[in-house]
Amino acid sequence: MGQMKFEILNKELDKELLRENLRIISWLDRKRWCKENQKKEEKRVFKSIDKNLSNSEKILVHWLCYITDRQMRAMRIWDLGGAVFSDWVRNYCEQKISAKELIEKCFKEYDKNKGKFKTFNSELEFSSRFPRVDKEHIFQTLKILESFEVELAGKKFTRNLVAFILHFIKDKEDCLRKVACALYLLTYKLDDGKKANPQEILEILNDNNKFSKEVQKFKKKATEGKKRLWAALRDYKKGLFAEIFKKAIREIIPNRAENFIKTWEDLPLDLLELPGDRWNSDSRFIRCVLGLEKSTKETINLEKLNVSELIREIYKNEEYHKEFKKIGFYPEQFDVSFDFARKMCEERLCHICLFNSRAKSICVPNKEYCTVALITCGYLAPCDQENCIINKTKKLL
Repeated sequence: MGQMKFEILNKELDKELLRENLRIISWLDRKRWCKENQKKEEKRVFKSIDKNLSNSEKILVHWLCYITDRQMRAMRIWDLGGAVFSDWVRNYCEQKISAKELIEKCFKEYDKNKGKFKTFNSELEFSSRFPRVDKEHIFQTLKILESFEVELAGKKFTRNLVAFILHFIKDKEDCLRKVACALYLLTYKLDDGKKANPQEILEILNDNNKFSKEVQKFKKKATEGKKRLWAALRDYKKGLFAEIFKKAIREIIPNRAENFIKTWEDLPLDLLELPGDRWNSDSRFIRCVLGLEKSTKETINLEKLNVSELIREIYKNEEYHKEFKKIGFYPEQFDVSFDFARKMCEERLCHICLFNSRAKSICVPNKEYCTVALITCGYLAPCDQENCIINKTKKLL
């Protein structure tokens, strides 16, 4: 957003309110990723992903599903896409079907901008919002994975996304950004943004100098248009798929697994970027949480704000950084807005909002679920009266 714009916006922020609100965000995020809520997610996500796949193969199915995750209901992607891509991954990893053959046999193009992904026996079909460009992303991903050989603990791997990721955490310095850049190159850096070019990407991945240059370019634009990349990578650090990711490491390199897992777990979460979904940038939510006055509209258009960049700028600002570290807030946690804004802001439920001092009425202490997290975000999390955000936030008392 530029330093000048941030400085203008920063003058209008209610700093005390901002600190309290981001503490609430951090609290909601912990509810989102607690094991009870993840059990609910497991039933939803694994409804169609083949349970017989290895853990590494499940991670690849997850990655392919995220490629198609644009302007569609999530349930359709995971229900149909999960089943179709399970079939793709099984044939790709176990039968060694090439990326080229997979696309030729299992992608049906039937109009200028339309197409369907289908299983090998054609029993199931799945059409994403942008099938033709998604096809290019998927082809590039699979072609590179089958060609880029990775060596870990004396074993060589191809067609394995987990091994590909681990290859880039050998050098611990800033390696989460290096992993993110490698994944961006693997899938999302198309020729002219439209056509797969795996050979060019392979040349970059195989040349340390070229890759280092790409990492520097990536860092400058890490918050721009990379929603699917950051959302998927986040899942490998937090929650259900983080556990599957660790199981996959134990699966492929059992003798060195714990070393790699410790390195992976130690990578700081504050290097993850906010994915940047449209609900993250809902102007009603932004204005309320950041404590912005109405006059902001005259200086900065909140509708066009890069919220991922804004939250990163706020996080690293000296006025707030130490306090955020203390309360455990980091930029990616702002993604609870994906659930909160849809349930609360879209429905205009300001009279029971956590961010305007009126939430006490929805807090019903009990021995089971937290009613605040359930009503505001749909999270199934235990009621923890001792650490309840209602009791610990002055404005909510």
